[in-house]
This record gives sequence, structure tokens and C-alpha cells, in this order.
Amino acid sequence: MRNTILKGILPAGVAATTALVQPACAAVCPRGVGGCVFPGRCFLFVDENGNSLCDYTATALGSSSQHTVSVVDTPAIVSATGNITSSTLGSGSADAVTPGFLSLAPIILGICLFVALCGILIWLYTTKNAGDHSRSAGDLLAIVSLPALGIAGMILYLLMADHVSGMTFALVYMLAGVPIMAYLWRRRLIDSKIATIVLVISTATGFVFLAPLMPMEFTGIERLALGDQSITPGILAILAVLASSVLVGRIFCAHLCPVGALQELVSRIPGKKIQIKNPVISELFRAVIFAGVLMGGIYSTNVMAYTGIYDLFSLTLTTGFVVAAGLLVLSVFLYRPVCRFLCPFGLVFALLSWRSRYSLRRTDACVDCSRCEHTCPVHTAGRTDSRRECYLCGRCTDTCRVDGAITYGRE
Repeated sequence: MRNTILKGILPAGVAATTALVQPACAAVCPRGVGGCVFPGRCFLFVDENGNSLCDYTATALGSSSQHTVSVVDTPAIVSATGNITSSTLGSGSADAVTPGFLSLAPIILGICLFVALCGILIWLYTTKNAGDHSRSAGDLLAIVSLPALGIAGMILYLLMADHVSGMTFALVYMLAGVPIMAYLWRRRLIDSKIATIVLVISTATGFVFLAPLMPMEFTGIERLALGDQSITPGILAILAVLASSVLVGRIFCAHLCPVGALQELVSRIPGKKIQIKNPVISELFRAVIFAGVLMGGIYSTNVMAYTGIYDLFSLTLTTGFVVAAGLLVLSVFLYRPVCRFLCPFGLVFALLSWRSRYSLRRTDACVDCSRCEHTCPVHTAGRTDSRRECYLCGRCTDTCRVDGAITYGRE
């Protein structure tokens, strides 16, 4: 019965997210493009004043540069051919997007929304689990805090979408989410229901905030390494999340990245699964893509633009949207194809989390029944297997019959 209800809730949640995102798209172009390169193909394109600029965007086309790509403050334009140019904020517009820190009033409103949602969610949780008195106040707050933060951020953004960049809310959600989810895993508070709720919220933030969507931002990091990109809040946040994987593993990939979260949800649709039992195969394929992305970045071409990820999350009907939709359908049969085969950040996360301080591991309570090994979608649940490709999907802990045999702890 619960599974039937859950299967009904997930499609409804995605449909609701799609409906909510429409006002945001009408206020500010989700691509951050000031000289739309998709006239006639993007259903958001409107040019009533005939100035060749989409009326939905608050940005104006700046001078092109072969050596500039922006991640947060000045959204990069990714053309139909994957070439990168820069855009700058328009001047003199009262409705211009103002990335960066929010003013005091919205911060107060956001805090009030967060506190109210935490109270409501705690009440719902304790009402539904009336007989469970094992949760401390801190545990309850940790369980509800990330969903409350995501929902509060999306509500606030939709209320003031023409005055602030979605990046601001996305970065807060991303940076707060890593320690929260690590705490939940460490305290053994994660179950399938909580994990599913977080995945739905993370997917929704991808559609509403439209940023930062990995793996599209990798070129900005590369340009920074080459000295052609200034440091922005978005880059600092991404670097912080990358660094966190050394300590807590691939928490971001598992629960917070909208691209990964959407694939994780889709992977739960029943169907015959394609099994690649040797993870080295997917890693080698991703390494080749990684090299191609690096070369493309040197020549100011965002190779990952061809995946159509931005088109999918911005609901922009283009060829890229069809490509991304195809990858999403593939996710039903092949576990996380973008993460495992295409995402350049995936390779970096894998290397950094190879010997992460905290990860899923077997304890002495393990009876070597191999149930976890059979259920692991990336085949890294063996006692001696590396956890660098572990996406903390929870299938191993859900299927384990021995309490405490698999725990998230120090290596």
C-alpha cells in the first residue's frame, strides 16, 4: 500500500514542480541569455519591441570573450553549438536580477518560513510516528531541516524571482545540505522515505532555481584553473563541496545534485536493468569524456551543453531537451548514466572520495550473506571494493538483515 501511494506521490510532485516553475521562467530567462540563440525553438522567447533580445530576460548581451565563462554572477551563454560567451547585467532596470546576498527583509521572511516549515514537518513526523520516542529533538530537527530549507527557498524565490538570482538559494541549499545529510547518515536516521523526500526536494530545486546544475559548471572551474576566470561565490561553493567529499564521501552526488537526484528517482521505476558489474568500464568511459571536456574548455566550448541538461531543467523545448530526455529514459534501465559515464565532476568526486573519512562499510556483525552485493546498482558493495563509485542510494542498508552490519562511519 505504501509503495502504491509513493508511486502516486512522485509523479504528482514532479508535475507540481513543473507547474510552479512557469512564473519564474516568465520573469527571468532560465538560461540567463540576453541575446537568445533559440528564437522560434524556445517556447519562452518573446521579442515584442523588436530589439532581438528576449523580453523575459533581465540581462543584456555583453561583449563576447573567448576566455571568459561565468558560473554565478554573470551567467554564461551556451550557444546551440556549445560555444561560450559572457553576459552582463543590464543597467538601469528596476527589475534586474541581483545575484549575491539578499536584503534583510527577504532574509527575515526566509527564516520565518524555514522555522514554520520545520515546526509543521516535525508535527507531521511525530504524529505519524507517535509510538517512536527514540528520536531526540536534534535528530528531529535534522530530519526535517533540509526539506524545510528547500521548500522555504523555493517559495521565497518564486515570490521574488525578478529581483534575485536562483543561484543564491541553490548555493545555500547545497552548502547546508552536505553536513545535514552526513549527520543523518552518521546517526543512522536515513530510511527510504526520508531519502525519497530529499531526492524530490533536490529535483524540484533544479527546476525552480535552475542552478547550479552540475555537470554544466565544470568549464568555469577549468577556466579558473587556467587563470581566465575570476572567483565567484558559485565557484567557491562548488570547490567547498568537492573538498567535503574527502571527509564525507559523495553526499552531494547522492542527494543534493538535481541531475543525480532526478536520475535516482527515475531509476526506481520497475524495468529490466542493465548491469555493468565492473565499475572500471564506466570509469574509463567517463575519463575519456573528461578529457574531451577539458579540451573543449580550452577552446571555450562547453561540451556538456550537448547533454541538454539546462534545456531539460528550464523546460526549453530544443534538440538538447530531447537528448536529456533520452538520457532520463535510459536511467530507467541503466543506473545514473550521466553521473557514471558523462559527468566530469563525477571523476573528481570519485578520486577525492576514494579514501573518504566517512563511508558505508561493513562491521564485524556482517555474516557475508552477499545480499548487499546483489542489490548494489554500481557493484561496489563487496567487502574489499572501493567506495569511490558509491552514491549512497541506501539499497544495501535496506536489504541487510543484520542490524548494524553496514554503517556509515570512519574507515
